[in-house]
Amino acid sequence: MSKAKSIQKLLKVNQHKKILLGLSRTKKALHHINWNQKTKSKIVTIGGTSAKFTIINIFKKILIKNKNSFAATYSPHIKSIAERMEVNSKFISLNQLKKILNKIYKIPVRLTEFEMLCVAFAEYIKNKKIEYTLGEFGLFGRKDAIRALFPTPDIHVISPISFDHLHWLKNKKRNLKTLKEIVYEKTSFLKAKRIYIAKQDSDSLKFIKYYLKNKKCFYYGRDFWLKKKKGKYFYQDRKQSFIINSNLLGDFMYENAVLAIKIAIDEGISPSIIKKSLKNITMPGRMQEIKSGRLRKGLPKSTLIFADGGHNSLSSKSVCTALSSKYKNKDLYAIISMISSKDPSSFLKPFKSFKKIFFVNMKQSNIYPKESLNKISKKLNIPSAVSKDCYEAIKTVSEKKNAIFLITGSFYYLQEII
Repeated sequence: MSKAKSIQKLLKVNQHKKILLGLSRTKKALHHINWNQKTKSKIVTIGGTSAKFTIINIFKKILIKNKNSFAATYSPHIKSIAERMEVNSKFISLNQLKKILNKIYKIPVRLTEFEMLCVAFAEYIKNKKIEYTLGEFGLFGRKDAIRALFPTPDIHVISPISFDHLHWLKNKKRNLKTLKEIVYEKTSFLKAKRIYIAKQDSDSLKFIKYYLKNKKCFYYGRDFWLKKKKGKYFYQDRKQSFIINSNLLGDFMYENAVLAIKIAIDEGISPSIIKKSLKNITMPGRMQEIKSGRLRKGLPKSTLIFADGGHNSLSSKSVCTALSSKYKNKDLYAIISMISSKDPSSFLKPFKSFKKIFFVNMKQSNIYPKESLNKISKKLNIPSAVSKDCYEAIKTVSEKKNAIFLITGSFYYLQEII
């Protein structure tokens, strides 16, 4: 049995449920490993609906350029489960992760898979000397295992909040009552010393301000913002402004970047270091250009392929807008696979500017069948078809020289193809 398979077996054998919200199990397990937020580093946590990894990854790049030591935990992973834990630009080895999980397996507490990984991260870093610890929340936040690890972070970041995971909520409809519940789950519990809020739509922002009154907050649009002039992007706050030269794609990426920049400035990092760190940003599964491998076999250089794990309407709107603006004279195609808990109708609406969408089935058991997705697309008057897989979908496009392909809808699907 491979190390990766044996790790997956360890994660499942003592599993309470695949997903179960609540802090008590994680707290008990952390007590058994003598955690008690042992790290002496500055704690930075992030929650929201979209762009969590984007923001935390850009901030991490700035820390690296500034020669700060760090540890980070992310969710989900793309290629390997080892990607969930990083210390100073190195992911945990599968051997070490297996050893830690074997130790956690002996704790008399039945944990979910995500909880086991969070406790494993605590065990992994508890004796390491690092300056910053970065933690990405999983589902919502109020009852998320990351909160059990870091109940009082130095800094908390709220990424853009919108509708997602509606099946976990009391109110399952896309209305203001549901949005208020989502914002409550993501913000009402926060006890961070400083809270930074990304660009939000007006309704989300109203609820965020309600739950964060009397907190020390820094808001996009009030305390820092993005300025765009003649196709160039500028960071701006009340004291300074400077150009952002980066390979980031789309306004939304830069809107999220200025939040990471604001935190770095408040941490005393110089603008010159920040600007150098932003020149070349790579993010697996987030507007990632696929430049090699089987997907590109036989394709002309002018054909571009992007992979993005976005799976909610906020993500699809941002990605579609970015590609439509950047490649106005190109033919846009999407290859989409989704899991059954998502809302395909709202996710698909922004794809009306695409020439065609291809729906495929991934290997997950809880998929939204491609035939059902195709019917929804037809109702929205979006040209679409079903395909065997992404390779077949690309083959069916005759004019490949002018084509841009976007593979999206689920991080689980990207795990199969990247």
